[in-house]
Order: sequence, then structure tokens, then C-alpha cells
Amino acid sequence: MDLGFVGPKYTWSKHFESSQSIWEHLDRGLATNNWFLRFPGTKIYHLHYYSSDHLPLFINLFGLEIPGKRKVFRFEEMWLSDDKSGETVEAAWTSTESPNPSSTILKKVAKCEQDLTWWNNNCFENVRRTLADKKKLLAATEVEAMRTENNSQVRLLKTEVNVLIDRESRLWSQRSRVLWLSKGDSNSKFFHSKAIKRL
Repeated sequence: MDLGFVGPKYTWSKHFESSQSIWEHLDRGLATNNWFLRFPGTKIYHLHYYSSDHLPLFINLFGLEIPGKRKVFRFEEMWLSDDKSGETVEAAWTSTESPNPSSTILKKVAKCEQDLTWWNNNCFENVRRTLADKKKLLAATEVEAMRTENNSQVRLLKTEVNVLIDRESRLWSQRSRVLWLSKGDSNSKFFHSKAIKRL
């Protein structure tokens, strides 16, 4: 039995430079009666694609909730390209004083985190937010392109989305370097100690 879907009607598309497009529903989810008895609220979502011509399918089982976690603050390397980041840190650092020096440091760091988070969300171009907005706009533009049979705006937005995805990958590259510095070196020490024992 077909599981149905939530999202766009198509799962594959091809956009030609002639402004013509092909939209097809090629991919689907099927399940047995036993599946429906075990997971009665199963839903398939057609997610949006940006680098492929197929939509990814996301299967959500009824009642499967993933608890959210508090977002961890990270200083973004790309902030250094804007002088306001330094001014924000300096203002936050000098605005916090306490008679106890150790609590002063903690308060200063917390104030820097708070002010940088606000500055990033309200003043600095947030790559992730801009990317999310462009993805929504692309989804709406694709619906319009299906109606008008003109894909020029779709192709333009796909290019912009790919540029933003590249910027976002730089953010993840920074994250991977941080992870390597904290975890990667431990493997080197392990292998180094094993090599020394063999000598």
C-alpha cells in the first residue's frame, strides 16, 4: 500500500535553459499491512533538494519525537571579517564589573556570548537564516514555475542557494577543525605511545 506524502507533488525535476521544465512523481513509499499495524501514523515528507534532481524522502513514524538540545555558543571565524564583532566584544567586556575577580571573568564571558548572539541574529548576515529563507523562496518559485512553465527564476535561485550552501560548508569546516583539535590529537597520542612501546 502507498504511504502517501506531505510536500510537493513531484519527486524529480529537470530544468532546461529554454525555460522549460519536467516535473515527475517518480519516488514513493510503500508498506505492508503489518507496517501499518505497527506504525499507524507513518508520514512521508518530500523534502527540497538543492544539488540533485531528486527530492529526498523523509519517513517519520508516528510518536517519534527527538528532544531538542540547548544550542551551544560558538565564536564564528567569519565574524572577524566585520569590525563590529570586535566592538561588540569590547563593549560587553568593559560593561561587566564585580568585586570578585573570578566571577567577573565568568560574567564577562557570558555577556560576550549574549551580545555576540544578539549581534549575529540582528546585525550580521546570518548565513543559515538567509539560506533557509532562500530555500523557502525556491520552493514557492518552483510551484509558480510549474504553473507558468518558466524556470528562469528557479535556476537563478538554485545558484544563490548553492553559493549559500558553500558558505555554510565553511562554517561546518570550522566546526570539524575544532573537533579534530579536541579529538583528533588523542588518536595521534595513542598511536605514538604504541609505536614507542614497540621500540
